[in-house]
Amino acid sequence: MTLSRTLQRALIVVFLCVPAGIYAVAWFLPAIGLDHDDAAYLVTAGAMTSGHGYTIENLPHPIPQTAFPPFFPGLLALFALVSRQPQWLKALPLACAAGWLILTYCLLRKMGASTLAALLLVVLTALSPTVISLSTNLFPETTFALLVTAALLALLEERALLAGLFAGLAALTMTAGVALLAACIVTLVVRQRFRGAMIFAAVAMAITAPWFGWSLAQITHDASHSGAAATNIFNGLAASEKLVVLGRNVVSLLESPLSLLTGLHSVYFVVAGAVALIWCLWVRRQFLPDLFVLLYSFTLACLVSPPERPMAVVLPLIFWIVWRVLRLIATPAALAAIALIAAGFPIWADARNIVPARNNGDWGIDGVTANNWSRMRNLFGFIRANTASDDILLANLDGTLFLNTGRKTTRGFVFDAFDLFYSPRSSTVTPDRLLNTIVEQKVNYVVLTPDRGRVETGSFHRSVEALERGGVVDPVSVPGESPDYMLFKVVAHGVPGDRN
Repeated sequence: MTLSRTLQRALIVVFLCVPAGIYAVAWFLPAIGLDHDDAAYLVTAGAMTSGHGYTIENLPHPIPQTAFPPFFPGLLALFALVSRQPQWLKALPLACAAGWLILTYCLLRKMGASTLAALLLVVLTALSPTVISLSTNLFPETTFALLVTAALLALLEERALLAGLFAGLAALTMTAGVALLAACIVTLVVRQRFRGAMIFAAVAMAITAPWFGWSLAQITHDASHSGAAATNIFNGLAASEKLVVLGRNVVSLLESPLSLLTGLHSVYFVVAGAVALIWCLWVRRQFLPDLFVLLYSFTLACLVSPPERPMAVVLPLIFWIVWRVLRLIATPAALAAIALIAAGFPIWADARNIVPARNNGDWGIDGVTANNWSRMRNLFGFIRANTASDDILLANLDGTLFLNTGRKTTRGFVFDAFDLFYSPRSSTVTPDRLLNTIVEQKVNYVVLTPDRGRVETGSFHRSVEALERGGVVDPVSVPGESPDYMLFKVVAHGVPGDRN
């Protein structure tokens, strides 16, 4: 791809300055923990810094944390030892994102991309609203992406030991890293690097085996945080449910490249993704990274969990699959035009999300979060001032309440992933389940916040309203708070209507 030097410099300036400005806005936002998952990571990191082990510390009776691997919480714990100021904690995923994008540039150059093409694909990835959110909130995806890219680079350079180290740490960051282990081993075997394959496997297994063994030994059935009965389609689901999960995930995977780029969702994206994938793999294949992308996508398709967010990890590799075919049939000027047009979509999505994000104090997934940080802080302050230190709270964002009030918290319902993400009439949250938790955990207060966009929010709110009508909870007046942010005091720990 050859363009005039002046045009190349102009493109570089634009494609570096625009993302830098957007990331600065997202990083300086004051909120932290407005998603259930990032609060859970910080709660676990806090337990580690406090010497309480790898546990879910916010629960009335803490239990081992088996929901996610320990590498990212461990790094977050090191940062939390220094300070828990939001910008300092956000520096971890942001630094990992910067390292990931730099290594992605090196990987693309190693695989044959020109300097300008590699830069354009990296910047296109950086502009994704979801990538921005993952880079400026406490999520493990950017750390995972950094380790994955480092492992692929080491593999291409035939450094099996180093590749095994990075791949093992990747699997200790997200369990989907097992796809990277498989891809690397298959690649080494196909290239007849049998000694390298054995070294890689030995190093990776030495790193990951202790965690998997410990987590299997510690699996708990706590009512609030036990996780789904089935985490993948190979166990715990009926045949019809397996087909529902697999079908829904495949559709989401095909849609994800364009939805991650634009922040929008459309059935046309699914068709376009399927056509582009088949065409590009038919015209030109490249053993690595295509094998890893396919194995990783297959792994995500088999999990009982939406695959959109973890697909951001392989977004630049998907762009590369398409780009290496486009450059065969398009002129340099046409490629530059395609890149500029493609970049316009995420820039438009980011600009559209800046105002809501600044109002809410947080750049949520796809750029928008429901909860207003100033109102949340007002609620936190009221709870700290008007409840006892040993009171127990029930809230959907249980980790967030614990981090900001110091009160023990529980979510109040069993997290059934199929029910939550794939059932058209989710029964994950019901009044009976919340009442059972109130009785068993001796809950003193229930907290409601908007949490729009989360699939369990509607049923959680309706269940609390049912408890209010049944006389189990009474609203507490919070000065200066809007009706969307409510605190309820538990007045009956028995059946609805029993106030004794």
